[in-house]
Amino acid sequence: GEGVRLAPPTRLPPTLGSWLVLRERGGTEAQAKWGGVPLRAAQQRGRFVRGALRGALAGLAALHAVGLLHQGLSPAAVLVSSEDDRVGEKVSSSLQELGYARDAPSLYPAFYVNTEGSALSAVGEAVESGDRGGAVEADPLDLGLAERALRRTTRPGDPEERARYGRADDMREFGLLLLTCFLLSSAQPDAGFDALRLRTLTDGPFAASDDDGMKTDGVDVAALRSFLADEEALRIGGVGGVEMLDAGGARLGGEFVTQSSGWGLLSRLLAPAWEDRPDAAEALSHPFWTAAMSPEPPPARDAAPPEKGDDREQRIAALEEELRRLAERKGEEG
Repeated sequence: GEGVRLAPPTRLPPTLGSWLVLRERGGTEAQAKWGGVPLRAAQQRGRFVRGALRGALAGLAALHAVGLLHQGLSPAAVLVSSEDDRVGEKVSSSLQELGYARDAPSLYPAFYVNTEGSALSAVGEAVESGDRGGAVEADPLDLGLAERALRRTTRPGDPEERARYGRADDMREFGLLLLTCFLLSSAQPDAGFDALRLRTLTDGPFAASDDDGMKTDGVDVAALRSFLADEEALRIGGVGGVEMLDAGGARLGGEFVTQSSGWGLLSRLLAPAWEDRPDAAEALSHPFWTAAMSPEPPPARDAAPPEKGDDREQRIAALEEELRRLAERKGEEG
């Protein structure tokens, strides 16, 4: 018979990822309408991103409710009803890319199975049999952050325990998605800041540690916010993702209180201990989702008092003298 030819769609359905690309190129509807009013454009961007992510979180809650994990969250996994960001939070969204979705109780970390994936490894067999001593034989440095976190569970051989961990892992990935979308939605096109660089920050210098000083898959959100607040390349018109995530927060006595803000939500989603992360239904009730999205430029910092005269040479000489004294002292101690 005649062969059947399938024509690919002329246009893929819009996603949060495709909108981010469009925004970087300056082609969104809000950019065209409010290009000369950066604060208004920032408000619409924030509302659009928040509306899309809230719908995605509702979809994640529905998946978890039927015992499934997503395990593939990214901006491209969030389908949006339109790339027209003028609609703000009226945008509707849903989750796609369910190729990695799996039954939560069956979740196994990579080191539980052999290289062929056909059977349990020695570590997996030890854990499943309740032999905690046998599980410790694996070198922690050979395991990923998420896998080390699972090894600290109370009952790693319990399917329900694995399911709870799997849902917490999804929530961590959603927290990183939330952070990525808000930051990239207002980054300058030539900022050189992308999702990969953000991941190197969250998994590297800003990875949170547990009580024993061991790095976890959590994030030190307060320290990360302080670092990102100094990145002017993440702002357009003085407003960026840092300020958008401040929605719901408040200033008390000159100090910014973040518990009800997007940063407060992130601190829970990216908590060092996976047991402390909220489930999707609880995260949906966080005040950030309904707080006024009215970002404002950060307050101007006090300029340093001007130095009298050009004492640069004197400071360099003083530093060199201090280094010389330290070298002499080290030689004497040796």
